[in-house]
Amino acid sequence: MNAKKLIAAVAMFAAAGSVFAADLMPFPEMDNFKSTRTRADVHAEVMRDRDQIALAHGDIGAFEQPVSTTTRPRLAVRKEAIEAARNHRSTNIGDTGS
Repeated sequence: MNAKKLIAAVAMFAAAGSVFAADLMPFPEMDNFKSTRTRADVHAEVMRDRDQIALAHGDIGAFEQPVSTTTRPRLAVRKEAIEAARNHRSTNIGDTGS
C-alpha cells in the first residue's frame, strides 16, 4: 500500500513540475528587450535612492566613533574597578533598595 502511495505521489509531482515548466517566458515583449541604460547608471541611481531613503528615515549614515586612548595600564584600571565595587558593597550594607 505504501509503495502505491509513493508512486502516485511521485507521478503527481512530475506532472505538476512539467505543468509549471511549460511556459518559462510568458511575456513575448521581453524576448527582444534591449536596455538603454548602463550598469553604472543603474548602480548610481540605486545608491542615490538609498541615500535619500536613509535621509527620509532619519539615518545620519555611518560615522566613526573616536577611539578612546589611555596611558593607564589595563591592570591599574582593573584594580580600580575592583576597589570601586568593594566600596560600593560596603556602603550599601543593609540597604534593601526600597
